Amino acid sequence: MTASGIHNAILTALQEAGVYAVHGPADVLPTGADGRVGQAAVVWPSPRLNAYTRADGGRSGGMDRATVICVGATVLDAVAVADKVDAALGGLRLSDKGGTLRQTVATSPAAEPNANPVRVSMAIEYAVVTKGDRIPHASS
Repeated sequence: MTASGIHNAILTALQEAGVYAVHGPADVLPTGADGRVGQAAVVWPSPRLNAYTRADGGRSGGMDRATVICVGATVLDAVAVADKVDAALGGLRLSDKGGTLRQTVATSPAAEPNANPVRVSMAIEYAVVTKGDRIPHASS
């Protein structure tokens, strides 16, 4: 499974769990009738970390990562999204050639400056070890 395939699988898993989820950047987030931002998750890919590359062009494996920004109108809303995200993604197996998604980093909820409407967000990074896909040689 490619890195983009992993990010798409994460997005699909969130949507199937009932979380409003989109790839970043999120130009539009849901807004309630009261004008407040609704609960949402924005999925951002992170660079792949390769363990090492073999001389034949294969790699031993690596780590694919994605950051999910949990957004809400209040701290409690952002934490509620984070709970739903972790329930949907924690321990999820995305490929039979790799491990399960593990939460690696989480930030505290904080208000986003200059956001209109006002919103609070927190980031959660998930990582999964993947194995053995071939990568192309760089041309000289």
